[in-house]
Amino acid sequence: MRGHVELRMTFTNGTSSRTINIRYLVVNAPSAYNILLCRPAINMLGVVASSRHMKMKLPSPEGGVIVIKSDQEAGRKCYENSPKAKRGICIVATQPPQV
Repeated sequence: MRGHVELRMTFTNGTSSRTINIRYLVVNAPSAYNILLCRPAINMLGVVASSRHMKMKLPSPEGGVIVIKSDQEAGRKCYENSPKAKRGICIVATQPPQV
């Protein structure tokens, strides 16, 4: 364990967004993931996540729904490069869709 860091995170679909502070635990360990959202952050945001569909939905401040989609191809590459397979780390960064 390296410690904790509190970051202001913005979740957006390009048209609407939600921003909250999340306290992350920083560890030095090989992983296929960049971050893992903890249960308190998921509950605070009101997230409904579907790993099968690689999407997260959360309520927007305006009363709508923010849908965050994952890149299936990048996810597949990340899985193939996961530490179980090759002991490497895959970093996947996605940009919100351009409107």
